[in-house]
Amino acid sequence: MSRVDEMPAARAEVGRRFRADADGGKLVLKLPDARAWAGPAVLLLGVAYVLVGGAAADLSGKDARLGIAASEGFGPLGQVYGHWRPDVWPLPAAIARLVFLTGEAGKPETGAVMWPMAVAGLLAGWLVARRFVALGRTTAALMFGFAWFGSIALMDHAGARGFDFLSGLATIAALDRLLSRRSDWLAGLFASAAFLCGGWPPLLVIGLSVLVLGRRDADFSFKLVAPPVVTAIAWFFWTIETASAEAAAAALVWPLTQGMAWSLPSSALGWVAAITMPIDQGAAWAVPFKLLLAGLPLSPFALLLFGRSSREGMQADGGLALDWGRVALAAVVCGVVVPGAASAAAVPALAGLRVASAVALAAAWNRRLAAGEGRAFLAVTTGMVVAWTSLTVYATYILTIVFTYYRPVGIVFAVGGVGVAALLWRAFETRSARRAVAAMLLMTACLKLVHAGFYVPEWSYRYGQGPWGRAIGQWLLPHWTLHTQHEWPEDLMWAVGRPVRLLSSPQHLAFPETGESRHVLLLESEFENWPESAPKLLKVATFEPPMPFGNRRILARTEGTLTTPSGRLVSRVPAPE
Repeated sequence: MSRVDEMPAARAEVGRRFRADADGGKLVLKLPDARAWAGPAVLLLGVAYVLVGGAAADLSGKDARLGIAASEGFGPLGQVYGHWRPDVWPLPAAIARLVFLTGEAGKPETGAVMWPMAVAGLLAGWLVARRFVALGRTTAALMFGFAWFGSIALMDHAGARGFDFLSGLATIAALDRLLSRRSDWLAGLFASAAFLCGGWPPLLVIGLSVLVLGRRDADFSFKLVAPPVVTAIAWFFWTIETASAEAAAAALVWPLTQGMAWSLPSSALGWVAAITMPIDQGAAWAVPFKLLLAGLPLSPFALLLFGRSSREGMQADGGLALDWGRVALAAVVCGVVVPGAASAAAVPALAGLRVASAVALAAAWNRRLAAGEGRAFLAVTTGMVVAWTSLTVYATYILTIVFTYYRPVGIVFAVGGVGVAALLWRAFETRSARRAVAAMLLMTACLKLVHAGFYVPEWSYRYGQGPWGRAIGQWLLPHWTLHTQHEWPEDLMWAVGRPVRLLSSPQHLAFPETGESRHVLLLESEFENWPESAPKLLKVATFEPPMPFGNRRILARTEGTLTTPSGRLVSRVPAPE
């Protein structure tokens, strides 16, 4: 063989030596195990859906009361208008106060209340998803992340809607220990934290869940029962020492005073009102429907658990999903039957509903649905996409034509809606359940976009008390006390950002005698009928009512000096004529 003939042979030998399928030369691309990245992926979902814009909405209702309590001193109960409130427990008030003290003095931020709620909701979802990851059910864990963080309740994470995520986090942490067959000291400590967040209703939910589970290794034990009992006794004596026995009794009895609220009529209007009201108000029979609404858009897929494949999926992880279903049922019953327990039962019940939806979506993604179940899955998906497409068309018109300020949000929302419809169309063409699941996951992203980009700013501007409260606060120095004759809405007073004290009578405005000018917020009728025996008032500003048919608000002050918190004299107010 000539040298020229030997060269191709040598090249062929080299090629054979480096072929990927030759012995000793295999190229293997090894992906990391799903358990290694599923947990961080769930946390990333929580950051994107919950923490982004987590403190953008103005406070209202229960959140505003907690915010006012955070600006007061720490105690066994929260203080609002200088009085102890039986529905503001010490642990949420303490956490909110820590966040409040890190902000700018005299400038209240909604993050003092909203950030702890958002982080608590994120951690609660991560606890549930982590257990599925540990069992190797990574697909179910990721679907639970989308279902939990992508729901309306978590995006809003407002206590005013009836979801107390701080007590819910402690309750879910205790239930997570019990579901892992450990009735130990740590579960007892979590139960103690739940008591300090919401009183005895969270303990009732935990106790009823223990009875429903019916396991020896998750039963009542000394380690589980002793910590919350000791915590409750210590809190009771602390409240008596700091406040009074009446305040302690009022806090323990307060949930029972909420009533059952069975009077709401079961008409079409009544159904709508029952679903849209906060979960701890309205008719008790409407609690399951409110949970279903708060869990949108993925909560309807929990109905697929009536199918055989989904039931088998619930038993494949050692019964963890089935146990969460039992806990959710117990929580719903507790929230419906026991007065005042709806708020404490809402978060565990929502977690069980999300687990059921996640198991059904995981079965669809893994192509484990039977023929009939697959048709039911596509039917539910089609109904939701049709409703979503109708909403997208209307919202696109509103966001791009009516409110042009939101035009970028409207354009992105329209593109997302087209993507959802296209994925569903492709799923029908290819009979692919995975594409249908992907359409639902994209729908959660579109919901987050319209919630953070349109709903929150519009609600805060049009219906929140923040603009009017900040308008009043700009006339007051930081930390300057504002006096009133009656209790104003808590969200208005929170937005003012100043300490508020109630006057027993107009004459009490003169005491104690310090020579400082005092500010008072009155209705127009109260200012016009201010008694002559009370200190003379000088009108500072007049504020129009935020809603039609309201009364004007008058900010006035008395004679004296105005000083900053550092003691520097600002002005001397002349005596009113």
